Amino acid sequence: LVIWLPALCRKMGIPYCIVKSKARLGTVVHQKTATALAITGVKPEDKQALSALVSAVNANFTEKSDEIRRTWGGGIMGTKANAKVAKRDAAAAKLAGRTKAV
Repeated sequence: LVIWLPALCRKMGIPYCIVKSKARLGTVVHQKTATALAITGVKPEDKQALSALVSAVNANFTEKSDEIRRTWGGGIMGTKANAKVAKRDAAAAKLAGRTKAV
């Protein structure tokens, strides 16, 4: 669900957000837990609250999702990854030295 549902919502222009826990979604539907929630109908007296929620989701999550996706990880590698890259670079340099000599 987490892989294709956000992509589908982005494509169709539907506001979405990822909630921290299933229990928080469960409180909305008066259950212990819930994995996904789709709001299809809204009572007239709740439309104001829903529009405030949608604007908050759009401002804090949907519009920033591209920015977050682009900066994820920061390009900082760990010790094992650095050692692996160094080993690969050394092997490439050694191979390049052999091909020049031949």
